[in-house]
Amino acid sequence: MNAVGHIDANYFYGQIEALYRPDIRGKAFIVGGDQESRKGIVLTKSPLAKKMGVKTGTSVQEALGIYPKLIVIPANYPLYLHFSQRMREVVLEYTDTIKPFGSDELWAQIYGDRTEVMATIAKIRQALWRQLCLTVSIGVGDNLPYAKLGSDLASDDGVCELWNEDKERLVYPLPVGNLLYVGPATVAKLRQHGIITIGDLANTPPEVVCQILKNKGGTYLWQMACGQDGTKVAHLGDVDDVKSIGNSNTMPRDLVNDDDVRMAFYMLAESVAERMREAGFEATTLQISVRDNELLSFERQMKLPRPTNLTVEMVTAAMELFKQHYHWQKPIRSLGLRGSNLIPEGSVYQLSILDDEEERHKTVLLERCIDRIRGRFGHDSIKRATLLCERLKSVNANNDIGDEKTFYSY
Repeated sequence: MNAVGHIDANYFYGQIEALYRPDIRGKAFIVGGDQESRKGIVLTKSPLAKKMGVKTGTSVQEALGIYPKLIVIPANYPLYLHFSQRMREVVLEYTDTIKPFGSDELWAQIYGDRTEVMATIAKIRQALWRQLCLTVSIGVGDNLPYAKLGSDLASDDGVCELWNEDKERLVYPLPVGNLLYVGPATVAKLRQHGIITIGDLANTPPEVVCQILKNKGGTYLWQMACGQDGTKVAHLGDVDDVKSIGNSNTMPRDLVNDDDVRMAFYMLAESVAERMREAGFEATTLQISVRDNELLSFERQMKLPRPTNLTVEMVTAAMELFKQHYHWQKPIRSLGLRGSNLIPEGSVYQLSILDDEEERHKTVLLERCIDRIRGRFGHDSIKRATLLCERLKSVNANNDIGDEKTFYSY
């Protein structure tokens, strides 16, 4: 048989911080964002902070209101990304198929009969503790959604099995909001029609679910509830190509003019272009997303004059798009930049007689030199002058690498 395990590190950031700071072990602490940059939320909380009522996602101020003596630790994203990569490497010692889901979670295909599967799961759990000192909750089942449900139900450093054969007893009584991708808005819509549990959803005809949700996604939710989700954890040799590479960020202050926006696009493009070069891709399409200070947003895209993974060319295209579609009705709160329709670097394309290829080649060499300097001495070792002007320099786009639309292969 082939089983799926979902491995979720317990309070991931907090565990890592406690490894490096013995003085906070066993105490009430949170890892929180930078309050000054308007990302002052609780990213994770220690078990003791959780017992006191502190919740992930609430503001740091709210958490301190619950317990004023709470220890607040700033996030160290490079360290967390290192542990995330190591966690995946450890799991890959026991399987050749994983599907990352955020920095602290992943699915893994496990092979063998039921006894062999559970023995492998135990080995993975023990290896993560011995090699990384990380405890994990693991769910095991026939499909991805049930495995994810299992890890949510498992205790810290525990394992929960949810197999199709037991779904009516173990899965169907659970609240429908426990199901993967079912958020509060969907729960509210389903509740209006008497669908409270996963079993209620499974026993509702899929076409009715689609009518309730007013989209075809109802069929997929119904399949997940029934344990019929057919999503596979791809073999490492069969992983899809990267479809796009992008980044977005909420700014430390509202952006009020084109110069502000240009600085922000440089910040984002530095990260996106560097990752493209590292992966060996060039973008043929560029997309921007804009959100104003009243949280109204839009996206626009354009085909690039030529494939590129150069920061300056991405910023030039992004500013062209921005000026075409935004006329400063309101200040801007956040921006995003994404390169898509990727092709391998060095692919054949039509040159223009108007382009100075020699000068462009110098830019290519310069940006690759910058990559090498940053790789050796850190991202902050060399910066563009435009990003040193004021507080926008405090935002490091590499702390927020990618989003759910970016596919990473390991």
